[in-house]
Amino acid sequence: MQPWTVPNLKALDSDEEFVWRNLARFFVVAPQLLDEDLRRNAGLSLSEYTVLMNLSEAPGSRLRITELANRAYLSGSRMTRLVDTLISEGLVEKCRSADDGRGTDVTLSDRGLRRLVDAYPAHLRSVRERIMNHLERDALNGLGTAIGSIVGSFDSDLPARTGRE
Repeated sequence: MQPWTVPNLKALDSDEEFVWRNLARFFVVAPQLLDEDLRRNAGLSLSEYTVLMNLSEAPGSRLRITELANRAYLSGSRMTRLVDTLISEGLVEKCRSADDGRGTDVTLSDRGLRRLVDAYPAHLRSVRERIMNHLERDALNGLGTAIGSIVGSFDSDLPARTGRE
């Protein structure tokens, strides 16, 4: 069979194809498995955990909802629905932005922090068993650098895609 040809583009060689296919599978499967583990062992989705974690790391445990959506890799509408769910569970609070009064800030509640702390062992176990335990210590820096380089190249595309300026 003839390989596909595209003018002005070089086809992936066998090493590149191998890496790409494994990365593509990882991108799909890893979040699903981490989400299933968290739901089963901590009663939180991976998105909920990510929101609570990002709030816990923010100054005053507070972020503008648009920034929270960017940090959690969610659309604005998906983040709004998720925040409403977390509010109904008493894990976060929502209020007008103290900076300009136009935006909406989300704050981690004491109950939300306790829920995050309680879920951390399940998250840690999942990340270790599903990912870290399969990597040699010597490979961590190289893998982190390689993925960081790829993710860094996405930064210029994010404002247009998410509406950030």
